[in-house]
Amino acid sequence: MEGRLLDKIAIITGAGTGIGAAISLAFAKEGAHIVGAARRLEKLNETGEKVQSSYGRKFVAVKCDVTIKDDCQNVATQTLKEFGRIDILVNNAGYIPTSRFLDITPEEWDMVLGTNLKGYMLMCQAVLPFMVSQKKGKILMVNSSQSRISLFHQVHYAVSKAGLIGLVRCLAAEFGPKGIYINGFGCGYTPETEGATNAALESIYAKHGTDVSEEIKTKLLAKFDEANIVTSALRKIGHVEDYQGIAVYLASDESNFITGQTIMVDGGTTMP
Repeated sequence: MEGRLLDKIAIITGAGTGIGAAISLAFAKEGAHIVGAARRLEKLNETGEKVQSSYGRKFVAVKCDVTIKDDCQNVATQTLKEFGRIDILVNNAGYIPTSRFLDITPEEWDMVLGTNLKGYMLMCQAVLPFMVSQKKGKILMVNSSQSRISLFHQVHYAVSKAGLIGLVRCLAAEFGPKGIYINGFGCGYTPETEGATNAALESIYAKHGTDVSEEIKTKLLAKFDEANIVTSALRKIGHVEDYQGIAVYLASDESNFITGQTIMVDGGTTMP
């Protein structure tokens, strides 16, 4: 155990899989106790077993749909009941469907922005009163390189992620005087995450039909990965472990003169 987050209490949404699970393990390695929030308890429990067996830290699983205010409030309530405080919030839960713009229904639009933008807002509203009373806290917004680039068939996703940059800035300005640090980081294409893989598959289905064979699907996914490698200055695609370092840094005291920033961690796919 490294100790940069020793005995800190961190809420992590979407902690059952992908980037959220990787951040949970990284935080536990640094000494934090975790409250994992997600819709699927079985996945949360899998992450919890790894946290406890590998690092001996506590992991509390709370079922939560971040689009529902009462669910978000319950996560904060359960955290305070178990640990008595909230030191860190990592907003990570996300939804990334693929649709042509003219095919997007109001319901799909609301689901994407409800999860990726309103969900982050609701979790912030749930924890900020307690952080303010403590006069300290760290909030991390997991973003995407798509907040700064234009891709076809994911307009609603890109809009939701661009909105997060504004949310980070506004909340950092409002709550900075109260001792709260709010930052984000934008992830590059990461095929290990369910959302990225599903979005790639939906693109394939839209172009080639849902009856495409597994062999063809595998080859097309490989080409999808290759295309993303080419767009990266480092000629690499992301892995969930690539975001552990930035998350620990922004959650720790090492970043105590940084707020209101969204840092791109995407292999140089986007550059200022």
